[in-house]
Amino acid sequence: MLDLSDQSMMKGIGKMAEDIGQLTVSIAEANGQIEDIDKRLAEERRVIDALEGAAGALSASSHDVARAAQSAEKATKRSEAQLLDGQGSVRRVLEQVTDLSSEVTDMAGAIDGLKEAFQLVSRVAQEISSIARMTNLLALNAQIEAARAGAAGRGFMVVAHEVKELSSKTSQATEQINETLGELGARTGMIVDANGRTLERAQSVRHETEKLGDLISQIAADGRDITAEQARIIGATADANAAIEQVEEIIENLGVMSRATEVNIRGSRKHMDSVVDASERLTAQASRFGVETVDTPFINAAQKIAKEISERFEHAVATGAISLHDLFDRKYTPIPGSNPEQVMTRFTQFTDRTLPDLQEDALTLSDRVVFCAAVDENGYLPTHNRKFSQPQRPTDPGWNAANCRNRRIFSDRVGLTAGQSKRPFVLQAYRRDMGNGSFVMMKDVSAPIVVMGRHWGGLRLAYRA
Repeated sequence: MLDLSDQSMMKGIGKMAEDIGQLTVSIAEANGQIEDIDKRLAEERRVIDALEGAAGALSASSHDVARAAQSAEKATKRSEAQLLDGQGSVRRVLEQVTDLSSEVTDMAGAIDGLKEAFQLVSRVAQEISSIARMTNLLALNAQIEAARAGAAGRGFMVVAHEVKELSSKTSQATEQINETLGELGARTGMIVDANGRTLERAQSVRHETEKLGDLISQIAADGRDITAEQARIIGATADANAAIEQVEEIIENLGVMSRATEVNIRGSRKHMDSVVDASERLTAQASRFGVETVDTPFINAAQKIAKEISERFEHAVATGAISLHDLFDRKYTPIPGSNPEQVMTRFTQFTDRTLPDLQEDALTLSDRVVFCAAVDENGYLPTHNRKFSQPQRPTDPGWNAANCRNRRIFSDRVGLTAGQSKRPFVLQAYRRDMGNGSFVMMKDVSAPIVVMGRHWGGLRLAYRA
């Protein structure tokens, strides 16, 4: 068994404890760097996951575009076929309109011939009418002569009478022919006029049909150009799909490697945490043996302040300054707009009144002391030193992280250990994030705060390693 009364042995143990303490700081620094790598890997994993999602969405969209282009190509080809049919129909209609125009023109010639025939018939009817008048006159003279001849002229009288009747009927017939010819002439004129208008319309329809045929031909040509462009689009889309698939494969492989690296880093962190815990326990054990080390003054101060805080809390509960229920409130209400987030509890204002003098006095213990603050078992730090309790700047979260550390929950390894440990003291080493990418190697000694037999949290006294 070791004889701790031997001064030289005590100094040796003290020196060993200090060496272990320095080793602990170095390991903690390495662990902090591994933690940074782990955080960066986590960020990279999120980026890779986002890239995988984006690449998948891009691939799906590209395939949708390809399908749409193929559908459009099919639709264009159908339209092209329909246009070709339309061209044929327009061509046939144009031929029919041309034929109709020719027939109307021919009809106009036939009607002109009919008008000439009407005029010829009219002249013949006029001649017949003239002959009928002359015949009628001769028949009248013959009747007169027959009357003079007496009985000898009776037979001639009958003939003369019949000739007169024939002449009268002929005159009536020629009058009817003239009337009919007049009506036919008028109607023929109307037909001529209508035929002229029909001819004009046929020519207009022919002209418009020709323009329609030209337009359909142009549309068909444009359709062929569109089909060719769509074929090129489909080819380019196929190339893009192949490239996207390669990118997806690369990103997937990158994700696999990143996940494997992340697992390895986390395994390394666990091993480093174990080493840090072991070295911290060795350093603390030397202090418990009564060996004086560079950490002893800070350990004693932390235990003393934690005891005083316990006594103040118990006195406040006893006098009704705060209820035990409120003192152990663990409902953390976020402060709107805070960044990083700050929270309040029912005991925050009480600690603001009770703790500042004890915590501020601890800063005078050594120029190495950085802060002194009490935390509950969840790492919630309600009341910090004044220099770390500045009002937040709404647009400067980096500055806030370094200067507005009160009312925040520090649920990291060191913060939770300090708040949850019931050992007489715990000595830890870690890298403290000062904000804006600045870190400081720290030692953190904590001692438990107990109120009426209930463990409330711990007092943290942090100093530069």
